Amino acid sequence: MSPKSFFLSGLLLCGLLSSHASIAQRIVSIGGTVTEIVYLLGAEEQLVATDTSSIYPAEATQTPKVGYQRTLSAEGVLSVRPETLLITPAAGPKKVLQQLKETGIELITINTYASKQGILNSVSQVASALNKEHEGQVANLAIEQAFNQLSPPEIWSTKAPRLLFILQMGGAPMVAGRETGPNALFDMAGAVNAAASIKGYKALTPEALLLAQPDAIVVTQQGLARAGESSIWELPGMASTPAGKSHRIITMDALLALGLGPRTPSAIQYLYTQLEDWAP
Repeated sequence: MSPKSFFLSGLLLCGLLSSHASIAQRIVSIGGTVTEIVYLLGAEEQLVATDTSSIYPAEATQTPKVGYQRTLSAEGVLSVRPETLLITPAAGPKKVLQQLKETGIELITINTYASKQGILNSVSQVASALNKEHEGQVANLAIEQAFNQLSPPEIWSTKAPRLLFILQMGGAPMVAGRETGPNALFDMAGAVNAAASIKGYKALTPEALLLAQPDAIVVTQQGLARAGESSIWELPGMASTPAGKSHRIITMDALLALGLGPRTPSAIQYLYTQLEDWAP
């Protein structure tokens, strides 16, 4: 290469690097799944803060926090001087989001639909917002491959297990019905949501528990640590269910169970592993 060509190539490279630097925004990520995707794409250096639901990967817990995604304050977000706010549809209050928008901050909503395609779409949306389209394509190929490699235990073809997700143990227990993250997780795994007769999260009653007849109880590790396993088996009506008789409980990281992000294939495989010896 001639000195002139080398010089021109150097200018071109500098131009590309300058262009890349110019699009590096100051990002606040709101929602644990969104933050997880930001790290997956290798864009964590653009993060200036996250919300308190951003607990994965571990590095995310060390970022400055601007509160919980449903109860944001304009002051908290503005204190870190972001250029772009990546949010989920659950973020709010709406009044605060409008205030932030009026300051000139770009708000980008990542639609986290509870399905395999929804997960892939979320990755693509975050990748587009961060100018990481190639990284997004690579990530989605890996996620699709992980889904394709899943295979439920053979016994499930005879009868799928009935799973009941319980939230807020120790206080007023809530169960996850239709249109919730756990329901979508169970559906993708090929299991049955024992609370599918209700919509959203509802209080768990002894009557509902007896009607559900779950084969296993699914809880978050965080919830179990706060309330203790005995709080599950002491629930009125639990002793009369298959899960209560066998004391079969499955604990999962909260974001893994509720977030439906890139690690969902791992969550499904974990359910398979925990229930591989289950028999109807």
